[in-house]
Amino acid sequence: MGQEPNRVTLRPVPAALQRFAIYETKTKLYIVGSTNDGTSCRLLKIDRAHPTMLEAPLVEDDDAEYSDAQIKEVLLMLDDGNKSTANKGQGLVQVASAFGIVGLVRFLEGYYLILITKRKLVANIGGHMIYKIEDTSLYPVSNPSSNPAPHPCESKYLKIFQNVDLSSNFYFSYMHSYDLTLPLQCQMRSNPNHTPSCTKFVWNEHLLQDLKGRVNDRWILHITHGFIGQYNISVFGRPIYLTMIARRSKEFAGTRFLKRGANDEGHVANEVETEQVVHDASTTIHDSGRYTSFLQLRGSVPSFWSQDLSQVIKPGITIDRASPFSTPAALHFASCLKRFGAPITCLNLVKKNSKESPLSVELEASIAYLNQFLPPEYHIRYIHRDMSHIFRDTSMDVMCILESVVEHSFKATGFFHNGPELYCHKLQPNPDYKAVGGYGYRNGYVGRDQTGILRVNCVDCLDRTNTAQFIAGKCALGYQLYALGLLSEPKLPFDCDAVRILERAYEDLGDVVAVQYGGSQLVHRVQTYDRS
Repeated sequence: MGQEPNRVTLRPVPAALQRFAIYETKTKLYIVGSTNDGTSCRLLKIDRAHPTMLEAPLVEDDDAEYSDAQIKEVLLMLDDGNKSTANKGQGLVQVASAFGIVGLVRFLEGYYLILITKRKLVANIGGHMIYKIEDTSLYPVSNPSSNPAPHPCESKYLKIFQNVDLSSNFYFSYMHSYDLTLPLQCQMRSNPNHTPSCTKFVWNEHLLQDLKGRVNDRWILHITHGFIGQYNISVFGRPIYLTMIARRSKEFAGTRFLKRGANDEGHVANEVETEQVVHDASTTIHDSGRYTSFLQLRGSVPSFWSQDLSQVIKPGITIDRASPFSTPAALHFASCLKRFGAPITCLNLVKKNSKESPLSVELEASIAYLNQFLPPEYHIRYIHRDMSHIFRDTSMDVMCILESVVEHSFKATGFFHNGPELYCHKLQPNPDYKAVGGYGYRNGYVGRDQTGILRVNCVDCLDRTNTAQFIAGKCALGYQLYALGLLSEPKLPFDCDAVRILERAYEDLGDVVAVQYGGSQLVHRVQTYDRS
């Protein structure tokens, strides 16, 4: 994560194109994109003259801004110009309306526009709105009447594609507003015009390939998959918003048992980046110093392994390919170092002395091998805790043991805060707060940054992983609220309202992630391991 104090604010809330009207003639599609208030409009033209559209459609963006009156005049001219004898009196006809364009898809006959027809507001971060897709529709680019004999398999492929439920936990924010593919820290620290999106979280990347580079960025929407939820903690009457963002990677994506371990590029199964944003919603001034975030990662053990699906109950784990140089782990952790920096703490929750044991052996050996070639300050810290074994021992408390582990990791990585250290904290410094790592609050650097990541895994990276991430989130929440000046010390007990809200947030997130990867909600929840 960046360490240059060049920016600690989100980009200004823009007049984004949020409403789209699709018009057609026999030879062209016209898409009018307008802001919410209709004061600024743009026009996109797509050639639909060729019946099969075997090549990418000819997309023309005149890159001009129109007022509401001007765009109405342009549409009227297009309507008049197309009312000819050849068109049998048919001019410009509106055929659809939408809140966004997901992209273009082609099967055998031609392209289809994928349109967002229904959206739901799920979060507001500093005036930047985040939406969940509620419904979509397809509209053919080519003119159906120009191809009287369509390919017999076209409808078959169309139905298969329509089985993909884009209303199932897909999210977007308008590109010139909030980039969901990037953590808050990257967006506030970097130049918004020169910070590329993280493509591993752009699920419609392929669908946009015929639009990118041909149209203005204001037409482009990046769709992410995972979970987004916002909760009002309300500390002493102040609206403190907790926003949970889970970004699921599209690389090596798939369901449990079918996708395990890593692929040859180092992408792991069920890789989810979890961001915990806490901000003061009483102000939308982005450089007010009222924004904090904490980042975690979950993902499968980065090696080549699978499970025997012929065994219905607790299938055994098989290491499919030996990698003498730990290549998948090396590629995976190299990517983590590039994205998050150091230190990386790898918390392994796989059971000891069980069918899961080969994964621990593989992971520990890979990290030990890789650490030989890393400078000491970049060494990957490996920690193994068997939650099931600890829970069975009534003399031990799982939550306390996990809390001590994740607090050590948290203090090593720190968290993000976009404002200066509060003056009262300088007058009465808290030793725990001063011990938090990361970078910032010194040498003229405004705010503080998280450097490094806590990476958690079990076998499925679901139940046990979600509990451990909740404990890490609880630890971070205390420090986030303290940084905002809302607590007298950076600690929160388990039996307080803020932690109960946080627990509900992580369980909402965990349930959604579990359904996406495993097909069912969490089985073992936070309360399963809590003896209090």
